[in-house]
Amino acid sequence: MLEYVLEFRVRFGETDAAGIVFYPNYYKWMDEGTHALMEKAGFPTRRLLNERAGFPLVEALCRFRRPLSFGDRIRLVSRVEEVRNKSMRVSHAFYREGELVAEGYEVRAWIRGIGGQIASEPIPDEIRRALLGEGGTIRASDE
Repeated sequence: MLEYVLEFRVRFGETDAAGIVFYPNYYKWMDEGTHALMEKAGFPTRRLLNERAGFPLVEALCRFRRPLSFGDRIRLVSRVEEVRNKSMRVSHAFYREGELVAEGYEVRAWIRGIGGQIASEPIPDEIRRALLGEGGTIRASDE
């Protein structure tokens, strides 16, 4: 399945008074990973917005194993884990010097704006194929 790796350094403004990364930043980074995946798949967010379509977030979770601090070098691996009929699940793993320090996932639903209304609909085949890549798994139903 499609994967994207983002490497970055923790900035001072991303930490709290205790000197560790403030937790909402993990969700920001997961969001950045997903947008990068979509761009890699050939469907950048700007293009989807221009077409009144996209993958808004419907569920997210992050587990924190070890704290991160200012200056830490991070490797974020974002990967499409599952493509369902109307949604996809993207996993995110955060590494510092090869050690897993946090992991999470997002579930995003495919929507399209129709006549002023937003509606969920099946993911178009072209996007589905791009997300799955080789060896992908398709689920026929959304839970």
